[in-house]
Amino acid sequence: MYVTEAMIASMEDMMRNASDMEKHIKAMMETEARMHGLELDSRHNARDMWGQLNEHMASHAPAMPADTMMHTHDDGMQHSHDGGDMPHTHDDGAPSSVEPSGAPMPSPSDTQEHMAQANEEQKS
Repeated sequence: MYVTEAMIASMEDMMRNASDMEKHIKAMMETEARMHGLELDSRHNARDMWGQLNEHMASHAPAMPADTMMHTHDDGMQHSHDGGDMPHTHDDGAPSSVEPSGAPMPSPSDTQEHMAQANEEQKS
Protein backbone atom coordinates (compact mmCIF):
# COMPACT_ATOMS: atom_id res chain seq x y z
CA MET A 1 0.00 0.00 0.00
CA TYR A 2 1.32 3.46 -0.98
CA VAL A 3 -0.67 5.57 1.49
CA THR A 4 0.99 5.91 4.86
CA GLU A 5 0.02 7.29 8.25
CA ALA A 6 2.56 10.10 7.70
CA MET A 7 0.75 11.13 4.50
CA ILE A 8 -2.58 11.32 6.30
CA ALA A 9 -1.04 13.31 9.19
CA SER A 10 0.62 15.67 6.71
CA MET A 11 -2.68 16.24 4.91
CA GLU A 12 -4.43 16.98 8.21
CA ASP A 13 -1.68 19.46 9.16
CA MET A 14 -2.02 21.24 5.81
CA MET A 15 -5.79 21.49 6.25
CA ARG A 16 -5.33 22.95 9.74
CA ASN A 17 -2.72 25.42 8.47
CA ALA A 18 -4.96 26.43 5.58
CA SER A 19 -7.85 27.03 7.94
CA ASP A 20 -5.67 29.12 10.26
CA MET A 21 -4.35 31.09 7.32
CA GLU A 22 -7.88 31.73 6.01
CA LYS A 23 -8.95 33.08 9.43
CA HIS A 24 -5.88 35.30 9.59
CA ILE A 25 -6.38 36.70 6.08
CA LYS A 26 -10.09 37.32 6.70
CA ALA A 27 -9.23 39.20 9.92
CA MET A 28 -6.70 41.30 8.01
CA MET A 29 -9.29 42.12 5.34
CA GLU A 30 -11.87 43.05 7.99
CA THR A 31 -9.36 45.40 9.64
CA GLU A 32 -8.44 47.00 6.30
CA ALA A 33 -12.11 47.36 5.36
CA ARG A 34 -12.95 49.09 8.67
CA MET A 35 -10.19 51.62 8.06
CA HIS A 36 -12.03 52.50 4.84
CA GLY A 37 -15.51 52.59 6.33
CA LEU A 38 -16.65 49.13 5.21
CA GLU A 39 -17.83 46.27 7.39
CA LEU A 40 -17.15 42.82 5.91
CA ASP A 41 -18.87 39.60 6.98
CA SER A 42 -16.28 36.90 7.75
CA ARG A 43 -18.88 34.19 7.15
CA HIS A 44 -18.30 34.80 3.44
CA ASN A 45 -15.36 33.12 1.77
CA ALA A 46 -12.10 35.05 1.46
CA ARG A 47 -12.45 35.51 -2.32
CA ASP A 48 -15.87 37.18 -1.94
CA MET A 49 -14.59 39.39 0.88
CA TRP A 50 -11.62 40.38 -1.30
CA GLY A 51 -14.01 41.30 -4.13
CA GLN A 52 -16.17 43.44 -1.83
CA LEU A 53 -13.12 45.23 -0.44
CA ASN A 54 -11.69 45.90 -3.91
CA GLU A 55 -15.03 47.16 -5.19
CA HIS A 56 -15.39 49.49 -2.20
CA MET A 57 -11.83 50.78 -2.56
CA ALA A 58 -12.27 51.42 -6.29
CA SER A 59 -15.54 53.28 -5.83
CA HIS A 60 -14.17 55.41 -2.99
CA ALA A 61 -10.68 56.07 -4.36
CA PRO A 62 -9.75 59.72 -4.69
CA ALA A 63 -9.54 60.79 -8.32
CA MET A 64 -5.98 61.34 -9.48
CA PRO A 65 -5.56 64.71 -11.16
CA ALA A 66 -4.65 64.40 -14.82
CA ASP A 67 -1.15 65.55 -15.75
CA THR A 68 -1.96 68.30 -18.23
CA MET A 69 1.70 68.53 -19.23
CA MET A 70 2.00 64.84 -20.25
CA HIS A 71 2.30 64.52 -24.02
CA THR A 72 3.47 62.17 -26.75
CA HIS A 73 5.61 63.28 -29.68
CA ASP A 74 5.39 61.91 -33.23
CA ASP A 75 8.39 59.65 -32.57
CA GLY A 76 6.56 57.97 -29.67
CA MET A 77 8.46 59.75 -26.89
CA GLN A 78 6.14 60.42 -23.98
CA HIS A 79 7.01 62.75 -21.11
CA SER A 80 5.81 65.66 -18.99
CA HIS A 81 7.31 69.07 -18.39
CA ASP A 82 6.27 72.69 -17.97
CA GLY A 83 4.96 73.95 -21.28
CA GLY A 84 4.06 70.45 -22.40
CA ASP A 85 0.55 71.59 -23.21
CA MET A 86 1.93 74.02 -25.84
CA PRO A 87 2.91 72.87 -29.38
CA HIS A 88 6.67 72.21 -29.52
CA THR A 89 9.32 69.77 -30.76
CA HIS A 90 12.58 68.35 -29.51
CA ASP A 91 14.00 67.67 -32.97
CA ASP A 92 17.45 69.04 -32.22
CA GLY A 93 17.69 67.34 -28.82
CA ALA A 94 17.68 70.70 -27.04
CA PRO A 95 14.90 71.83 -24.73
CA SER A 96 12.06 73.46 -26.59
CA SER A 97 11.19 77.11 -26.15
CA VAL A 98 8.28 76.16 -23.85
CA GLU A 99 10.45 74.01 -21.64
CA PRO A 100 12.45 75.50 -18.76
CA SER A 101 16.20 75.33 -19.27
CA GLY A 102 17.95 72.62 -17.30
CA ALA A 103 14.89 70.35 -17.33
CA PRO A 104 15.81 66.67 -17.69
CA MET A 105 15.09 65.58 -21.22
CA PRO A 106 14.96 61.93 -22.28
CA SER A 107 16.43 61.42 -25.71
CA PRO A 108 14.26 59.88 -28.42
CA SER A 109 16.75 57.02 -28.83
CA ASP A 110 16.62 56.24 -25.09
CA THR A 111 12.84 56.26 -25.18
CA GLN A 112 12.73 54.01 -28.24
CA GLU A 113 15.24 51.63 -26.64
CA HIS A 114 13.17 51.55 -23.43
CA MET A 115 10.00 50.86 -25.44
CA ALA A 116 11.74 48.05 -27.34
CA GLN A 117 12.91 46.47 -24.06
CA ALA A 118 9.40 46.72 -22.59
CA ASN A 119 7.95 45.05 -25.70
CA GLU A 120 10.50 42.22 -25.46
CA GLU A 121 9.74 41.68 -21.78
CA GLN A 122 6.01 41.65 -22.51
CA LYS A 123 6.47 38.96 -25.20
CA SER A 124 8.33 36.62 -22.79
